[in-house]
Amino acid sequence: MAGMWLVGEDMSQEKNGITLSSAKDKHGMPVANVHFDDHPNDIAMRNHAYGRGAAIYEAVGATRTFPTTPYPSTHNLGTNRMSANARDGVVNKWGQTHDIKNLFVSDGSQFTTGGAENPTLTIVALATRQADYIATQMANNSI
Repeated sequence: MAGMWLVGEDMSQEKNGITLSSAKDKHGMPVANVHFDDHPNDIAMRNHAYGRGAAIYEAVGATRTFPTTPYPSTHNLGTNRMSANARDGVVNKWGQTHDIKNLFVSDGSQFTTGGAENPTLTIVALATRQADYIATQMANNSI
């Protein structure tokens, strides 16, 4: 028995996102609603990967293959897109919002799209870079 996990990039869709519910949690805060639907390309890519994976296993003698459904998790990215100007996104290259001078975003929402790997280390690298920038700006009394 062997396993293969094939991961591709989900296509961006405006309807996918996180909104706040009218329902409240135990602290009286709105509950987050996460909405995600597959794009037709996501389904086509997954089906292609299932076919190629099965072909690899059959080539080495597999008698049965079982495609595994995707895990029910996502890396929610792209809601605060990084851009050089406010017309194209929410934050600049330092994660600083274009419209609120001292508001910084330090998570994966500033990515324009996902890469091929888990985004955690890239988020950490950007946050570390951002912290250095904030420290320099504070020392210069710029923020």
